[in-house]
Order: sequence, then structure tokens, then C-alpha cells
Amino acid sequence: MERAAKNKADKARNVKSGTGKGDKSMAGGVKKSKAPIEKARPVPKAVTPKPKTAGTKAVSPKLVVRPAAPKGKLVVVTKKVVKPEPVPAKKKASPAPPVKQKPVVKAAAVKANPVAVKPVTPAKQPSVPSPKAKAVVPLVAVSPPKPSVAPLPVKFLADLAQAIKEAVEPSARAIKGREIVDTAVSGDVTFQLDRLAERALLIFLKRAGQPVAYYSEDSGYTTFTSDKPKHLLVVDPIDGSRSAKSGFEACVVSVASTRVIERPTMADVDNACVLEIMGDRLFTAERGKGARITVLGQSRKIKLSANANLDTLTWSMTVPARPAELIFPTTARLIDVSSLKGGFFACNSTAHSLTRLLTDQLDACIDVANRYFRDIPNRVREMFERAGSGRVIGVAPYDLAASLLIAREAGCIVTDAYGKDFDDVLLLDSSETNHLSVVAAANRELHEKLMEFLNRRISVIEDRLSRKA
Repeated sequence: MERAAKNKADKARNVKSGTGKGDKSMAGGVKKSKAPIEKARPVPKAVTPKPKTAGTKAVSPKLVVRPAAPKGKLVVVTKKVVKPEPVPAKKKASPAPPVKQKPVVKAAAVKANPVAVKPVTPAKQPSVPSPKAKAVVPLVAVSPPKPSVAPLPVKFLADLAQAIKEAVEPSARAIKGREIVDTAVSGDVTFQLDRLAERALLIFLKRAGQPVAYYSEDSGYTTFTSDKPKHLLVVDPIDGSRSAKSGFEACVVSVASTRVIERPTMADVDNACVLEIMGDRLFTAERGKGARITVLGQSRKIKLSANANLDTLTWSMTVPARPAELIFPTTARLIDVSSLKGGFFACNSTAHSLTRLLTDQLDACIDVANRYFRDIPNRVREMFERAGSGRVIGVAPYDLAASLLIAREAGCIVTDAYGKDFDDVLLLDSSETNHLSVVAAANRELHEKLMEFLNRRISVIEDRLSRKA
């Protein structure tokens, strides 16, 4: 009884103070004190470990705890708070993969050789390089190729030509130096006058002290210094020796230059000059820069003929050692048509004839003999050897090298007797297999007419020779 009375009194005391474990229906106790609820919430302890993963925000206790809501909804509310920041947020915050972040160990190697950069970990990439990358990387570091050797100045060529002229002109005017003293590499004869010119050539080059080799009619290929030559001169000291030894005008010094390269061709000629021996005109040209005529240092205008009429044609044909029984029947009708109103001249110098196109002295010049030798060599060889005293003689590259560049830079049309250019012709081969034919005109219309005429006549004569055989 006493215990029951004591418990009843304690209960009454607790209810009055609001701190006891009284009846749950007493709402006043709940409203007045929120602290006891916060201390006794078991749900947040079960839910809070989930949002501790990277990239999620800490959930505010006030948002999670709703006293009037059942426990099941507390979990739903927590999921809604976490859901707007899902796991993909990791990818945005995390750095890019290592392979993409370090793309350039050797950027040039990657571009040039994709196989050399495989998806390898950065630690292995420097220690185990790809063999292909080794072959590609040096190409990036290699310095650009050195520029090619600059051509010899045109003035150097002109000074050389002047030195040869000064050595030869007195004998030419005195009609001396006619003696035959040797045979050139091309098979042509060497006169005493040619020997004087060759000596003047060698003396000039030795005094100049330039790293130069040269190729000439009588000496062939020659080097005379201990230094490795960088330049090559192709020289015909006297083109038109027969005119020179007789004191006629049609003789010149011909000089062309190129670099020392393996198997140079006509297309490799850089600069050229042709100097008159009995006159004062100097013809020069630089590839791609045009041609010039100077007389004692003064410029003269280049004038090309516009004539395309065969009746009034002024032209020349090269005749030394060419079989007359071939070349004159080929051109007989053209000689007959043009000799009265125009003019026909037998020529001994290809370089002299080609430069006369620039002065309007000639409309055209031709040398067709070599086409017969190429077309039907077995039927015409005997004719050529008879005309050349046992040798086949024709236009050699050194005869044509300088004057060809000058004529073409001036605007003349120059081809062989087939209508082809000379770009692939070897400069240093003077053998009979490398002899040339020439059809040159001051304008294209005239060149086309000459080619049509010559093709027709050559075909007729070759058919005739075939029937005789």
C-alpha cells in the first residue's frame, strides 16, 4: 500500500514537471520540448552513411526529421535529396584519363606515325619506345636541306668568252691558223686556231681560281684544281672554225654553265653567253629571266621576225660533214622557193645561226641530217662516213647548249627534226648516238610550216631509199 501510494505520488510529480515518461496522449509535453526528440531519433543514424560517398552533399537533419511522418517516408525523402547528384558527377569532377592528358611526348611522331603511340601507360612510354617512333622522330629535328649551288654569274662567262676572243681574233683577221693539228672528241677536225682558243680557255680558268670543271670540243671533260669543282662549263671555244680561219663573220665563242651533277642534261643549263669573234655583239641568257644583247656594254633590243611566208623566207642550213645527197634533195624545193625573194645561206656554225634569229637577220635555221641517221642508220651510214672522212659528224650538245638557252629565252621555237625539245639530251655525250638535229624559227607559225614541209620531204626520200635497198 505504501509502495503504491509512493508510485502514485512520483507519477503526479513527473507529470507536473513535464520530464517523465508520462502518457503519450499528453501532447503538451511533446510540443514544449523538441530536444528529447532529436536525441532519440534512430532513423538518421541508419540513413546518414549512404550520402557519405564522394560527390554527395551532407543531408541536413532538419530536412530528414519530420516528427509527424512515418519512418518509411523518411527514407523516401532522403533518396530524393541524394538523387539530383548521381554517380556520373564523379566523371566531371575527376581529371581526364592519363593517355589524353599527356598526348605529346613526341607530338610529331604521333602525327607522322600513329602506330608508334599505342595506349600505353605513361610509365612505360619513355622506357619502351616504339621502334617506328625512333625512325620518325629524327625527321622532325633535321634542318632544312641546304640551298643548291648558285649559278656562275653571267659576267664570269662573258669574261671567259672575251679572253678567248682576244686570243683568236688577230689570227682570224690575218687568215692564219688554218693548219689541221688534231681530231676532236666529236670526230671534227681541230685547226691551229682551235688550239689557240683551247689554250686561252685553260689559262683564264687557272687564273680565276674558281672551283670549275669544263667540257670542250677538243679537250672533253677536264678538271684542273685540287678542290672539288662545283660548276661545270660547256664550252665551244670557236663555233664556226671554218669561217674563223677564213676571216668570215660567222664564228662565235659559246659558253654555257651548270652545276657539277651526275649526268647533266640540256635542262640543267643555268646561264649562257655567245660572243662574236669578228664583231662586238654579246648574247646572254639566264634561265627563266630572258635573253639580252649588248654591244660594248650597251643594251640592244631583241627583234624576232614575224614572217611566216616560205616565199620570203630568210634561212640557213648547216652543211659541214652532212651528206649533200640527203640534205639538199630534202630542202631543194624550199631553196628554190625562198632564194629569190628571201635568202638561203649555207651555215657552218649552229650557235651563230641561232643568235641571228634575235637580230632579225634570219627567220629560221635547220639541220635535218641526223634524222636520217636515226631513222635508217644502216642505209645512210656510208653516206655520213664519206662526208665526214670516215666519221659520223653532227650537232653535238656543246654546239647547241648556250645558243639553245639564249634562243628559247628570247621566244624562239627550237626543236629537233621530230618536233621534240632537248631537255633530256645529255650534255657531256658527244658520241654519234647523241648527235642532234635542229629546226628553229623566230615564230611558232613558221616553225609549224617548216615541220610540215620537212616531214613530208623526209618521208618521201626515206621511202625512196628503202625501195632501192
